[in-house]
Amino acid sequence: MQHLESAGLPPAHAPVARGIRAAAAVLIALVAPVISMSGTLTTGLNGTSPAVTFPPGYGVSLAATVAATTVAAILAALIARRDALIAIPASLGLWAIIGVSVVAEGTQLGHTGLTGWGWILIAASVIAAAAGTAVAAHRGQASQRPGPRSRHLPASHREHSEPAQP
Repeated sequence: MQHLESAGLPPAHAPVARGIRAAAAVLIALVAPVISMSGTLTTGLNGTSPAVTFPPGYGVSLAATVAATTVAAILAALIARRDALIAIPASLGLWAIIGVSVVAEGTQLGHTGLTGWGWILIAASVIAAAAGTAVAAHRGQASQRPGPRSRHLPASHREHSEPAQP
């Protein structure tokens, strides 16, 4: 008789489950920084090229970008576990590259709002990647340790899961 607590995924389903978790982590991490554009897109930009003015409350949406991206990276790490060690930095690395491009363009145009947006994208990417990677690394270590359920296994299972006593 197999106990539900000791049952895991069949070996054939494990790679599929890992792939789904990793894909979810990538999508969550890629979508989170979009919040930086939400205030601008919903309230509208005024002007063209160097004369663009950003709407009131734009700074708040930029600060929310850092918070939302960090929370999303932590959520992705909790979902994908060890697979997030690659997924989160890779997807947020794309946003960091976009941020560097925005800073370069904002500097070239002499537009402080655009330059600030780029710096926020870079900061959000770096902070969120660090937080998400730390959580994923911790979750990876925690899943390798024997859990508290090993005490509740039947004696026949315990002798195979615990080291022999000298």
